[in-house]
Amino acid sequence: MTAYVAEVALLTVVVLLCWLGVLGMWRMKEPTQALHYLSLPATAGAILLTIAVLIAQGPRQTFWKVALITLILLLTNSVVAHATARAFRERKLGHWEPREGDPMEIVREENTP
Repeated sequence: MTAYVAEVALLTVVVLLCWLGVLGMWRMKEPTQALHYLSLPATAGAILLTIAVLIAQGPRQTFWKVALITLILLLTNSVVAHATARAFRERKLGHWEPREGDPMEIVREENTP
């Protein structure tokens, strides 16, 4: 009975994290701002889901599959978010490199002896 309560609690938190991510993405004006809200379900949600599967199934094949998927998700999440942000920028500006006149601050180091 205790394991069942833990599973339900973990899965409830996963669903809440997913909904918080959706609401955060919906409220942001820019797509690059909305990308930040994907980290809730992609990191904490995936980890909690893996723990819930471990409690429900034990260290069986199902758990190891979910753990591997979570590990891959955690390792590739930042790369995918960066590539998506770069694609948004390229679509909006026509290029991805920072240039003079772009709507962003360019910080340059000056050569000072």
